[in-house]
Amino acid sequence: MRLKGKVAPWFYGVIALVAAVEIPILIVSVWIEPDLFGAVLSLLVLICVEFLCLSIVVRNYVAFQTDALLVVFGCIKKRIPYDEITSISAVREPWASLAASMDRIKIMTKSKGDILISVVEKKQFFSELQSRRPDAVRDLPRNED
Repeated sequence: MRLKGKVAPWFYGVIALVAAVEIPILIVSVWIEPDLFGAVLSLLVLICVEFLCLSIVVRNYVAFQTDALLVVFGCIKKRIPYDEITSISAVREPWASLAASMDRIKIMTKSKGDILISVVEKKQFFSELQSRRPDAVRDLPRNED
């Protein structure tokens, strides 16, 4: 089973904001003082940041495998064996994570630390994980959908 990652509207705003700030800076810097190296470097930074952000939008999901949970977040893949999961709970934490939304799920593990993810079908995620690791589900999400 595979569940789509949740992407909040503010994340799309970040993508647009980066382009809205970087493109005029690039144009003005080339117009005022033509510097091929600076322009190419600026353009490469813009392309890399936009690629990273867009890859998160396109490749953002969790997959329930036979023995592990696979979290895919852009260019990052993290495999979490079910027997490593100690607990999961619904949270709203602003810390850096594998989530493009503040509506998150905290997965606590024995050896890999805490992992924050976000999925569109949060109740389905909890239900599926509970069937695979019943002792790990701490609190089910409220009706926030």
